[in-house]
Amino acid sequence: MRTSITAVALGLTAVLTVTGCEIEGAEPTAVQPADKGAGSAKPKKKTTVKLAATPAKAKASVLSDGSALSCVRVTITNQRKGNLAVNPLYFSLVDGKGEKHESSDALGDYQGQVPTTTLAPGETAKGTVCAKGKFTPAIVAMTDELLQELARAEVA
Repeated sequence: MRTSITAVALGLTAVLTVTGCEIEGAEPTAVQPADKGAGSAKPKKKTTVKLAATPAKAKASVLSDGSALSCVRVTITNQRKGNLAVNPLYFSLVDGKGEKHESSDALGDYQGQVPTTTLAPGETAKGTVCAKGKFTPAIVAMTDELLQELARAEVA
């Protein structure tokens, strides 16, 4: 009985540790500037995930319910030494007012979504990220499997 209680306590501790909120003292993820051509400043710190986004229009799928969608076309480049998991559920859009819109609400409503894949170092993936609602996306954010933010980028 004591072993069972210890196992449950250890499991609960592991779950709380892994799914806990942000690490205290951790710096927020810097927003990568939109590439606006010549003269754009290089980031001060090299990022492990390069993220770029441009406005896009959704191409409705057969599952679409006709709701308004706001979309961006993203390019994700793995600049890590190890692999990078990419999944359409790992993205969100932030509008000009700072309101966050989850991409999961619009999955299946459009074609060409970001692929579910694993990128080796140096590999790139491209796709569309949409969220329900009519707004102008200002920032796109990407998380990892544990929902810790990896990258943020301005929408060009």
